[in-house]
Amino acid sequence: MSSTYLIAELKQQKKKLEKALEEIKKQKIKIDQEYFSFKKEEDKIYEEIRRCRDTYQFDKLQMRLNVVAARRKSIEQKRSEIEKKIRGYENEIEKIKQRINYLKPRGNSGLSMENQVS
Repeated sequence: MSSTYLIAELKQQKKKLEKALEEIKKQKIKIDQEYFSFKKEEDKIYEEIRRCRDTYQFDKLQMRLNVVAARRKSIEQKRSEIEKKIRGYENEIEKIKQRINYLKPRGNSGLSMENQVS
């Protein structure tokens, strides 16, 4: 009886973790979009710098590049943190699944009590 209660409790934990995992994956999608937009802008600035011949314009582009690159790096750090969280949640869900399978009652390999007696 206690194992069925424990299994039910583990299933509830698994559902909570799966819900939290979905929320984190949604956050990751938003951060990925933001990251790629900054990456695209950074590439555009690099291209402008490469074509630039004016030192004043070059300095302006360089300052803009520093701001964009710093923002991209901070977003990249958030992105790696979220990826670690996702891996952690996935590992925890897998452990719970294994524990549920371990706690599930096993049958007698298809034999009933009548077949075992005779």
